[in-house]
Amino acid sequence: MKMQKFIAASCCLMAASLVSCGGGAPVAGSALGAMTETQPHAAGGRSKQDLIYVANGNNEVTVYSYSSQQLVGVLTQFTKPEGECVDGEGNVYITDASANRILEFAHGGAKPIKTYDDSPDSPYACAIDPVSGNLAVANDDGSSGNIAIWSKSSGQRTTYSDSALGVFQGCAYDSNGNLLVTNGYLGYANPSLFAWLPEGGTRLTNVKVPGPNGSRTWHYILGIQWDGKFFVLDDGQTIYRVLLIHGQAYYVGDTELYYGSGQFGFYSSKKGFQATVVVGPGDSESSSSVYYWNYPAGGQPVTEISHGVDWPVAVVVSLAAK
Repeated sequence: MKMQKFIAASCCLMAASLVSCGGGAPVAGSALGAMTETQPHAAGGRSKQDLIYVANGNNEVTVYSYSSQQLVGVLTQFTKPEGECVDGEGNVYITDASANRILEFAHGGAKPIKTYDDSPDSPYACAIDPVSGNLAVANDDGSSGNIAIWSKSSGQRTTYSDSALGVFQGCAYDSNGNLLVTNGYLGYANPSLFAWLPEGGTRLTNVKVPGPNGSRTWHYILGIQWDGKFFVLDDGQTIYRVLLIHGQAYYVGDTELYYGSGQFGFYSSKKGFQATVVVGPGDSESSSSVYYWNYPAGGQPVTEISHGVDWPVAVVVSLAAK
């Protein structure tokens, strides 16, 4: 597929709702509004289109239509957005490392519907348990960290630590509610290590994750996601699929994503099915972009978004209610 490149010098003025612009090309001559005090749009305050949320290095989260790549909103309530995750209803959770909190937004909403206080920890990445609805957060406090889990039913926060990993920079749930975590990228001298917390478990257990050659030592893991069928390890321009069965990890395969780097988001038109598209930050020293790749084929990106993107660090896809 020929790459489509969407670049705009100006976008719709957004004063009343996150998607007041609708689809199509941006309106020339209008200014981009900061979506901090606007009211939710549509019935129930939810957008009717699939959306992409991009956490940027300029401390903004830009929101795009998945289908048209139209910039439809900017969220500015952050001091350092690091990670993003989404639940089954399309609600988006964004970690704010410097503010020690996680903000939850309804799909297409402009104002947080809930704030999770993670003090004194610095949240890096997050994941939602599809079984219980619990929120898991990977905390990286520099020399130490933990996995914090908020119970959906009680709201109680429980933390889990692991002396082997020390800090935590990635986490993801599978469809059965098992949580895989990593200490992430700490420099080549410090390998990326892994642990898991089974559904209903009470402690993290270290797990050896094999690579393509069986005995691989990981060094550059930037995050963990779930593609609807497998855990996916972000390793720059290559992502690796892993199966976890009763604490035993198995290498499945890999996908090369040209120009890719960072925490990726996965898109499937049907909830519960393996993703068909991966969307993520671009690895470029000259520009800031978000790319789409066919999945699991990978290779060259098929679509690029650059307008409103500023050194992205994480991307998540939120599906509209069908």
